[in-house]
Amino acid sequence: MNYSSRSLRRRPRIERRVLAILRGEDDPLLNGNPDNAFVRLNHLARRKGLVIHAADNGYLGDDELSLLSWLAASQRASAQHLRPADHCLAAVIRRCADLLDDAGVRLYPLSLYWHRLQPAISTHPQSNAERARYLCS
Repeated sequence: MNYSSRSLRRRPRIERRVLAILRGEDDPLLNGNPDNAFVRLNHLARRKGLVIHAADNGYLGDDELSLLSWLAASQRASAQHLRPADHCLAAVIRRCADLLDDAGVRLYPLSLYWHRLQPAISTHPQSNAERARYLCS
């Protein structure tokens, strides 16, 4: 599902900030470096078929929730099993999570709740067999 009726205004400020960075907005966290992990995450996620909305969109999509959830999981040792099945995507998410940690930005545990609502999220959008054919492509 690409569209969602979840308003960004209802999300925690930290999630909105991280989502704005992921969507391509400038942030002091990026230090003006256009070749950063969040740019790579945006690019790779789109190549893998995930939908990332424009920065001015006031709603949060399912794929963006997945990315926020994976980022939150990567910030917690106890939630490593919630990372995406795609190893390349997981590595870039891990780097973004490290950057967030270094900047003192920690996503709330609420961000992890999305995994409980979507048990098949790690195989989105293709099956594991289809995914294996183009990992890191």
